[in-house]
Amino acid sequence: MEQPIPVKEIKILETAEDIQERREQVLTRFHEFKEAARLRREKLEDSRRYQYFRRDADELESWINEKLQAASDESYKDPTNLQAKIQKHQAFEAEVAAHS
Repeated sequence: MEQPIPVKEIKILETAEDIQERREQVLTRFHEFKEAARLRREKLEDSRRYQYFRRDADELESWINEKLQAASDESYKDPTNLQAKIQKHQAFEAEVAAHS
C-alpha cells in the first residue's frame, strides 16, 4: 500500500522581517548550491585531465614498446640490402627525435 506523502507545513510570511528572513534563507541555500556545483565542476575537470593524461601515457607506452621491438631487431647482421636498412634506420631516428 502506498505511503502518504508527508505534507510540509507552509509558513505564511506576514511581516517584512519574515520575508527578509526567508529571503536570506533562500539566498544562503542558493550560494551553498553554487559552491557545491563549482566544486563538482572542478572534480570533473580534474578527472577529465587525468583521463587525457592516461590516454596519452598509454599511447606513448605502446609507441615506445613498438620502437623497442624495432630497435632490438637483429636483421642488421645480414649485410644484404644495406641501403634500405640505412633508410629505415634514418626514418626510425627521425621518428624517435620527433617524439622526444
